[in-house]
Amino acid sequence: MLLLGRSLKPGSVVAACNFANAKSFIRYTVSKNYTIHGWELGNELCGKGIGISISPYQYANDATILRNIVQEVYREVVQKPLIIAPGGFFDANWFKKFLNRSEKLADVVTHHIYNLGPGVDDHITEKILDPTYLDGVAGTFSSLKNVLQRSSTTAKAWVGEAGGAWNSGHHLVSDAFVNSFWYFDQLGMSATYSTKTYCRQTLIGGTTVFSALLWH
Repeated sequence: MLLLGRSLKPGSVVAACNFANAKSFIRYTVSKNYTIHGWELGNELCGKGIGISISPYQYANDATILRNIVQEVYREVVQKPLIIAPGGFFDANWFKKFLNRSEKLADVVTHHIYNLGPGVDDHITEKILDPTYLDGVAGTFSSLKNVLQRSSTTAKAWVGEAGGAWNSGHHLVSDAFVNSFWYFDQLGMSATYSTKTYCRQTLIGGTTVFSALLWH
């Protein structure tokens, strides 16, 4: 579930997140006995952000508030939801500063990957079938693993969102079985660098769901 920050001017978040509505919504899910595996703070706000960015220090403060809210609302629940953050594109310096604020900021550290570029690119198939190109994202996985190992956090790395090509991909490529070459390669690379969970955007409805079943 996503909790978006408050933007007071275009391009940046300059104030603490207002959690009033979020807290009410979290309470509602508890009252309905919904099973929530985790709460994620915002979407693509780290580093330069996508449209909006927030400093790692402010984000860390907001993540602490979210954790406190979850602890309060779920105080009578044994298995509490995970705190997931930051859910954006990896920026080593930003992630370091965020994680160094506290060892208990997050249970899961998520990042997004769309290493095939924009969906309008006419050369996506060539990229998918080029092992050297696919290996280029290994630096991201390796760097995140190093950042986590050098911090005091016990959080695990997840790929919180990945779809190969952004902007809904490329017709007859992203929705074809050829895309499985990218998908399988990145699943293997994720495992190599200790990634514990990989969230495909979007798995259901596409051809990669059948590819995934082969390895289930």
